[in-house]
Amino acid sequence: MSVLLFMGVISCSEQSSEVEPCPMTVDSVTIIDTKQVSGKTYYLVHRIAGWSDKTEILELYDAKPEFNHCSKSNIEPVFGDSLELTQAVSHVYLNLNDKILEIEYQDVSDEKIDNTHLKIELR
Repeated sequence: MSVLLFMGVISCSEQSSEVEPCPMTVDSVTIIDTKQVSGKTYYLVHRIAGWSDKTEILELYDAKPEFNHCSKSNIEPVFGDSLELTQAVSHVYLNLNDKILEIEYQDVSDEKIDNTHLKIELR
């Protein structure tokens, strides 16, 4: 019996050494929009991080990101910022002249805020 237990421990440790360990909580990531500008495609990603106190983050990539099992991207975003949780995002502008992403907010009542349907607009 102890041989089987030992074999189980060895097989688990071998598997876990092949796969990068994730933090206690794994972010939820979704590509919510794409925008093609001058032959380049930009990808807008909505990320939810945290356990009980969730943080929403918008990330912009200038190439299609691929996310591993820990929700880490194979490339760095060109922009990333946490969203204000007490306000709803009204517009997300890609400003190529200043090379920034501008996020505009609007006040909302007690409605549930859903930032997963945002679209990239050009400024």
